[in-house]
Amino acid sequence: MNQQLTLEPGNTYAVQSGTYAGEMLIYIGKDQLAYNFLVVPTMINRSIPCNTFESAWNSDIIEFVEKVPDYIVQISTVQYNKNEKFNN
Repeated sequence: MNQQLTLEPGNTYAVQSGTYAGEMLIYIGKDQLAYNFLVVPTMINRSIPCNTFESAWNSDIIEFVEKVPDYIVQISTVQYNKNEKFNN
């Protein structure tokens, strides 16, 4: 089982199985109901309900990979926000 889940902007997670297997998720932030990520390399936004992500974490479906450098966090956040504006 994974360690305690502590999400910080820039933390990157690999999806090990399921529909989104192979995706890398860069954590951007949280809203009331979901954790928000930028998916690489597709550069799309993905909001995952908190309980779904936590369950996947506890089941080893999601695995921590690394915390990306600050400049990657900044670029990812800009891309995430751009996607949000385009989709709304």
